Amino acid sequence: MQSKRYHLIFDITACQYDDNEERLKTFVVDTIAAIGMKVLHGPIVCEGVPENPGLSCLAVLDFSHISIHTFTRHHEIQVDIFSCKEYDRQLVRKKCLQYFATPESTIRAKEVWWG
Repeated sequence: MQSKRYHLIFDITACQYDDNEERLKTFVVDTIAAIGMKVLHGPIVCEGVPENPGLSCLAVLDFSHISIHTFTRHHEIQVDIFSCKEYDRQLVRKKCLQYFATPESTIRAKEVWWG
């Protein structure tokens, strides 16, 4: 039997955040704990090049991964969570809105589900 798969991608604009590596790591760890998963490796954070400033963050989870890309110049963020375990997608959305200090109207979501 093939397992189910849940893939959620948020494209968030008009974000008010600072490119702080430790805060981004804390967001990832807190969000993953809130949806009942465990970080197996990471989170790791890399800084973008001067022509495209921002941070990229990746963590491998017990059921898959989370990645985040920030684009400082444009105040945009992409959050991507893929999992073979069902999780509370609305909770992730709420945490993104709170953490990145952006109104509901600035978040677009794409959800893919196989199962």
